[in-house]
Amino acid sequence: MPYAILLVSKLKTPGMATSATQHNYRLEETPNADPAQTWRNMEYVNFERRPYLQLANERLAELNLVPRRRDAVRLVELVLTASADGFPRGADGRTADLINAPWVKDNLKFVQQQFGAKNVIGFMLHQDEITPHLHVLVVPLTPDGRLSCRDVFSPARLHQLQTDYGLAMAPHGLERGIKYSTANHEDVRRYHGAQLMSKEQLMELARPLAIAPYRLPVPHERTSTEQYRQESQAAFNSQFARLQEQANKKIEELATVATANAHERERARVLEKRLASSQSLVVEIRAELTTQTGALTTQVQQVQKELATRTTELAEQKARADKTNLNHLSAVMKHLQREPLSEKLTAWGQEMRQKHQRDIEGALVKQLLKPLQQVMDMAPMFLKNSYVLEVLSPTSFTLTHEKNGMRFSSAELRPNGRDFVEQFREAVEKRRGRDQAGLGLPDGGIEM
Repeated sequence: MPYAILLVSKLKTPGMATSATQHNYRLEETPNADPAQTWRNMEYVNFERRPYLQLANERLAELNLVPRRRDAVRLVELVLTASADGFPRGADGRTADLINAPWVKDNLKFVQQQFGAKNVIGFMLHQDEITPHLHVLVVPLTPDGRLSCRDVFSPARLHQLQTDYGLAMAPHGLERGIKYSTANHEDVRRYHGAQLMSKEQLMELARPLAIAPYRLPVPHERTSTEQYRQESQAAFNSQFARLQEQANKKIEELATVATANAHERERARVLEKRLASSQSLVVEIRAELTTQTGALTTQVQQVQKELATRTTELAEQKARADKTNLNHLSAVMKHLQREPLSEKLTAWGQEMRQKHQRDIEGALVKQLLKPLQQVMDMAPMFLKNSYVLEVLSPTSFTLTHEKNGMRFSSAELRPNGRDFVEQFREAVEKRRGRDQAGLGLPDGGIEM
């Protein structure tokens, strides 16, 4: 009776998940698949054929699950099929189309019941290879909503899964494989053993059987002709059976060697293609890295150049600051020692004070155009320009700069070339006159 086959593999890395996507959807060359039969393949869940890892991440996000470990297994792939004699074949050796077959529907029902319908993100039927099979992609979520491949596919769970799968496939004439069977491991060892045979061993295996001539037994004088015929026939049959057994054993060993060699040739061909593809990819990556390295080198050189320029500028600024500090210290020392300042420094100080005075007088011209009632009305404007206004009397004040300490009295300020106090009084009187005139306007109007 044919066996139901269920294989499980963990997709531990993003690369493995990507490889599974490309293989299952034939986005890469598959040597053991017939391109002319690809149309017989069918996806039953991931209709848009999106990358498996993206679907797994979306499923985890849907449940607000964040894996505790970076290497947590997010995808497990199952391969569901049967032994070669489990699928009826036509005269050309191909199986009938299984796209709408009950076998496929029961497999889909089985995995959705076992792992949850939303956790089965891929269900791909392949019919372009020798034996039809299904690739099933599962997000390993426990019934209580945890991501745990260890729990979902524990050894005990896998053992029970094989039993349950055999029962589910029984209506299709399939049965569970032999429990704890090592047949697959023995076959692998046989193939590898055949591959590693020495030249002398192969020559010995291929040597024809040495068959000695068969001699009929000498008849006993008391033996009848019929009895002698029967005994001779039995002896001949026994000898022929031994020779046939030896020949069959040699044929089986030769077939094993041939299968192993064919398998290795196909494997070598696939590896050669993969090697060529990998070498091409290495060349492309190397070229891209060379380009990126050149760009990064240029950026580093530019940054180094900017850094050198900035360093030079900072050094120059520091030198100027040091010189300024030294000049300030020298001026302070001379003041403390009651020594006169240099003519150059004195002229510079007077020039700076005159400049600040002109700026203040210009600001006062604008203030005098506004409706003023008292000197403190101008305090916000001066404070905005770092000057503190100190009122000495209703018409006199001083202005002191917060940072450099420069001080001006109202008596020495002459906006518009006239005495400030006189102009301030005129502005206040004009304001009062307007206010008095406004009181007499009908309906509280404003003088135009």
